[in-house]
Amino acid sequence: MAGPRAQHQKVSVHFPDGTGVDRYALIDTVTHGQVTTDYAHHEIHEGDSYFIVYSALKDNAGTLEILIATPNTAKWAHMVMAVDFAIAGTAQLWTPTTKTDASGNRLTGFNRNQNSTNTSGLTICHTPGGAQAGTASLSQYIGATATGGRVAVGGSGAGRAEFVLKQNSSYYILATSRADGNAVSIILDWYEHTSET
Repeated sequence: MAGPRAQHQKVSVHFPDGTGVDRYALIDTVTHGQVTTDYAHHEIHEGDSYFIVYSALKDNAGTLEILIATPNTAKWAHMVMAVDFAIAGTAQLWTPTTKTDASGNRLTGFNRNQNSTNTSGLTICHTPGGAQAGTASLSQYIGATATGGRVAVGGSGAGRAEFVLKQNSSYYILATSRADGNAVSIILDWYEHTSET
């Protein structure tokens, strides 16, 4: 029977200041390549990766809304924002926003590491208060009356359509149905990392 595909081997890591440490790395026994995870996956293990799904059935002109407020700290959220429609819809994003937090409608980020007790530093609510002024920062029409669609807003980063949210700021996502009997979802997927800059 074949042995394991990967084994731990001791490696030395040296830094520009001349210091170094010995660590164990996972090495593939066939290719001898180092087995690694990307940074976003690493944050799952650290207990700093979260997601929220807010979903409802809506008729034509029905809306779903999410307000995101970031804390005034250097622990920044790296977020993928996605809007799904079963059929046709319009997705819009404002930043900053004139909408206000509705504390009774708060949503809690689900920690992807179920062994972690960490909680997100973001304040997120559905159906926020106040009125939205001005033109949306981003808008997209999605799908048609007989087809589905999805939009992920952001810039590509290591395969992720990801924003680094600005600290002490706010973001408002509005999903508007353009058909009756439409399944509408707003999906937030993010990790939080303390910036050193």
